[in-house]
Amino acid sequence: MERGLFRRQGPGDWLFMPSDTPTDEQHRAIQAIDAWYRDDKAPQVFWLAGEAGTGKTRTTAFVLDHLQERRRLRDYVVGAPTGKAAQVLRRKGIEGAATLHSLLYAPRKDGDTGELFFARRPDGPLADADLIVCDEGSMVGDDVARDLLRTDKKILVIADDYQLPPVSGQGLFTSGEPDFRLTEPHRTARESPVIRLAHLLRRQELPRRFGSVGKVHVLPLERRTQSLVMRQSSQAICGTHRVRTTYTRRMRSLLGHETVMPQAGERVICRRNQKDEGLYNGMIGTLTRPAAEATGRDAGLWSLGVQMEDELRPRGKLIVHSWMFQAHYEEGMVQPRVGKDIQLYDWAWLITCHASQGSEFPSVTVVDDSAAFREHRWRWLYTAVTRSREELVLLLRNVDLGGPWQIPAFDDGLPSG
Repeated sequence: MERGLFRRQGPGDWLFMPSDTPTDEQHRAIQAIDAWYRDDKAPQVFWLAGEAGTGKTRTTAFVLDHLQERRRLRDYVVGAPTGKAAQVLRRKGIEGAATLHSLLYAPRKDGDTGELFFARRPDGPLADADLIVCDEGSMVGDDVARDLLRTDKKILVIADDYQLPPVSGQGLFTSGEPDFRLTEPHRTARESPVIRLAHLLRRQELPRRFGSVGKVHVLPLERRTQSLVMRQSSQAICGTHRVRTTYTRRMRSLLGHETVMPQAGERVICRRNQKDEGLYNGMIGTLTRPAAEATGRDAGLWSLGVQMEDELRPRGKLIVHSWMFQAHYEEGMVQPRVGKDIQLYDWAWLITCHASQGSEFPSVTVVDDSAAFREHRWRWLYTAVTRSREELVLLLRNVDLGGPWQIPAFDDGLPSG
């Protein structure tokens, strides 16, 4: 969400104090949401849409400010589909932002088997909320959407309707037409080469030629550009696990890592939410030491030391299951059953576009796997490109745009080979 000042009013309450005023379009959106919120006969869901750079988050902040001031809104919750997306919201001022899963479900133990499972919770923040704000609504699977609807609470869905649909279902919240669409890019977005490229892709168009504009580089994926994927200061994004596994093995080999066990300096990604430990699916970090075999009651597991992004202190002993790392080297490996109290980590040299949704990075390198997504090809490209805040390398596969181009010079990377 956009940066701004939020003042605590009470438990769970945050008031956005904007440094500017809404634009005419944002004011119309506020009025439309206000009319929906105070109409008891209005539909349960209001969908605020808008492509990248149109200020959906800032508009949402203005809306919450308005509803608290004019409609006496006091109890509301803000949820996101993934732990990383919720973490991004908290970093930008929404301290109470949580995963939709944690808001909806609570762990329960089977009386016969003793196994843990998740069931809909009758209490918690949703019970007293007058409004549910669902960010990144295009990622919400149909099952979770139905459970949100069963709360009978009004739901304000914030979603870019051109992002990839959820992994499960067709996207119940975003299958129809939005109730209000933001169309005017804010000033900084108009000046951003990343946003301009994203808008081009949304129109299902590619640039007229290969080349660079500022910190945005559109180049062919070929032998000469392979080394750009290896840059350690840029988050590489691909589409399929096959491509991710191939590049991961190649990058580790170039670094001299012959063992399957992760080594110091390697990028890793958390793949399971553990709220009590402050770990969320999608968080990325760097290993501070080589992985080691755990001992004692954790025998058979691995121990990692990780410096997570946005954390001041490294985590000295994370106990994880090894299968995600091993799957890169054992083709056809079947996922084992892993207890819910055991953490899951994987390499993050490359992550899939689906795993990146809800996240943003200063620099992104996109390996074009769009053809694998058929009718969603352009959505895939758009979603991958908009993960970048500033610097972008888009490596297009099997496309000849022509024109003179050069490989950009960067200060980091791995040797080609």
